[in-house]
Amino acid sequence: MRAFYLLLLLPFFVFSQQENFKLTFNHQALPVKKLQETGDFYVQILGFEEMKVTADQTIPKRWLHNHEGKQLHLITSEDGVPNTIINHMAFSTLNLDEVVAHLRKNKVDYWTDEGKKNEVRIRKDGVRQVKIQDPEGHWVEINEAN
Repeated sequence: MRAFYLLLLLPFFVFSQQENFKLTFNHQALPVKKLQETGDFYVQILGFEEMKVTADQTIPKRWLHNHEGKQLHLITSEDGVPNTIINHMAFSTLNLDEVVAHLRKNKVDYWTDEGKKNEVRIRKDGVRQVKIQDPEGHWVEINEAN
């Protein structure tokens, strides 16, 4: 009978253990060969701001953050970039049309997952999205998800 009660209460113990350490997103680190050009892309095209690098600069880095304070760490590396559209980070906006106009103005091509160039994709859930690549080939999704 005790085993029954333990099984009954197990989900509560697991849930309470997860409550002890809620994780929040801190940063995304990306390997880059063209540190200046790639950093400038995130600043000029996607609106990130430069921030102070508080780590050792033995390997040159640029740290950036968006308006929410979410950080992007660009780290010089010769290892290369996994260049697949599946490997991407995503940002949401309330006005995708404005983003698309900004991309067109700056001659930045955007893609659908199916490989259609300069088209907005509508997902099965109705969310509109585009994907772009930074100068290093990293894929970035921009969508209207809430």
